[in-house]
Amino acid sequence: MAKTVLIIFSILFPNVFHSNELYGEYLLFSPPNGYKVGFTDSSNEIYTQEWIPNGETIKDWSRMVTVQVLYNYNTKSTLKNFVDRFIGIIVDFCDEGRGLEIFSGEEYGYSYNYFMTICGKNPNTKKPEYTMIKVISGNDAFYIIQKAWRYEPTNSQIQDWSKLVSKVFLCDSRNKTAPCPKI
Repeated sequence: MAKTVLIIFSILFPNVFHSNELYGEYLLFSPPNGYKVGFTDSSNEIYTQEWIPNGETIKDWSRMVTVQVLYNYNTKSTLKNFVDRFIGIIVDFCDEGRGLEIFSGEEYGYSYNYFMTICGKNPNTKKPEYTMIKVISGNDAFYIIQKAWRYEPTNSQIQDWSKLVSKVFLCDSRNKTAPCPKI
């Protein structure tokens, strides 16, 4: 995991390493085994990285893990507002679109929300999409980690993702309750 986290950090923030310590706020994430980076994009507003299973393409995937950092998102906005807007987009865009909040809380001093959206049929792909999303309200940005399936996932797949995403959290060298690991 440490190597993967280091890779993610070096991709996201290439100039932050000071004597084996991270400086600032970071999303700690390790992608699932058997996945590769399929797409990366970055701007002043948003960083996006999409992971797809080995052997699949970004245009034709069965499962996808997406990490996003919304840099200039109003961090004063509530997670509830964010979740409601996210679900609203799915409801408006998809045939039989709906969403469900699973749970919310606080980890290491950061509020988070874990929820699911279901797109009965995506108008672009003509396939269903089931997505489980964890959004964390950081001090510097909103952080989103999500897994999408283009089919209805099994209970085992949902549980496996829930276990993996429960290990995703923020660290911040400026926050005593969420210190970053040494690398």
